[in-house]
Amino acid sequence: MRTTSNLRGLATALLVWGASHTAMAAEYNLYLKCGGQLTASGKSKAAQLELALRDSNNMALIQRSNVLPVGERLRYTPTPVAYTMLYKLRQPGTHYHEDWARGHWVVWQPNLKRLATIRLSIDRQDGSLDGQLLDFNDDLIGTVRMDCDVVDPDELPPPKF
Repeated sequence: MRTTSNLRGLATALLVWGASHTAMAAEYNLYLKCGGQLTASGKSKAAQLELALRDSNNMALIQRSNVLPVGERLRYTPTPVAYTMLYKLRQPGTHYHEDWARGHWVVWQPNLKRLATIRLSIDRQDGSLDGQLLDFNDDLIGTVRMDCDVVDPDELPPPKF
């Protein structure tokens, strides 16, 4: 009797585990492949970006890019006209020191010319992407202009690993 109960519990656990892994594999519902130009300091370079968008929590994952940080998640807002995204990166190298004599915090940021904010807008009608890259002072570092196409995830090659 106890063995049957344990087997039912194990079977239930396996079903729940299998369902959760199936849900994880299908958690993104729109895949975009974008290509265009990044312009910064008067110079341009070819730029590519692949995004996976999830409607359940309005999250976009940077899957592949030569200009934006891969693996970062951006929250997006869908409208009938566009997907708009804003992402603020953490300030690397920021150190906080308390000034005991005066009783307040001193902030030291050694590199203020690093990417801090990504603003993107993807037109849902023609697939054009316009973006701004800002530093920690909200000064413009560069602009991004790309054209995006929907990619069918079933047509992508299977992963090697």
